Amino acid sequence: MVRWLQKLLRVGLVLIVLLLTGCLQYDLELQFDSQTHGQLVQQLRWRGGAIAANDELQQWLAVLGERTQQVGGRTRWLSDNAFEIVIPFSNGRALETKFNQFFSPDDATTTFTLPAGEPIQAELTLQQGNRFVAIYNHLKLRVDLTAVPDLAATGLPLLQGQQLLAGQVTLLAPWVRGPSLSPGESPAGAFPPQETWSLVPGEVNELEAEFWVPSPIGIGAITILVFVLLGYGVKYGLASR
Repeated sequence: MVRWLQKLLRVGLVLIVLLLTGCLQYDLELQFDSQTHGQLVQQLRWRGGAIAANDELQQWLAVLGERTQQVGGRTRWLSDNAFEIVIPFSNGRALETKFNQFFSPDDATTTFTLPAGEPIQAELTLQQGNRFVAIYNHLKLRVDLTAVPDLAATGLPLLQGQQLLAGQVTLLAPWVRGPSLSPGESPAGAFPPQETWSLVPGEVNELEAEFWVPSPIGIGAITILVFVLLGYGVKYGLASR
């Protein structure tokens, strides 16, 4: 009897949350444009619920705006129910620092949460190595969604097809290769090359990928060397005739 009442209470709370805040579609993109430039793009879209008339959502977005400014990012509205956060970074170390600071600021009293209060923990690590003509990158991303209930697991027809949080993580880089154990779902022939993972509520999502970013300095040095050798060959080749 007690367990039945607890389950009923949880379902009731979930329904209230759905009515007040709607369902959140959260998409995260890691964009590596070059060795010295990239962007961390987060898009949040609501299905159901009115953002303008919802004080809880407005307060939550205000907190996100403050966190974004702290890491040198910007925010904008894409539509009435779509909000975008863009955080530029100049190299891999900057990405790692800004990402982790955004989700876990040093001066934050609480962890990153959804509008209804479910905590989310996310951590990114990036190992890099210079291969002269390209920078090798090994990325690991951990997104803990165990506090976000999986509504499909309730088995209730009323909640089927609904999720408090749904979304995906996409990595866009010049040369991407997902490890054999990676749950990547990159479409064939995608351009720019990408690796995509779906976020699963109620679980710890661990994502991993390897990719390369061309190094203009290394490529430039090889180009100069080739021209010098060609010039040397032409000069002394003509002189020997």
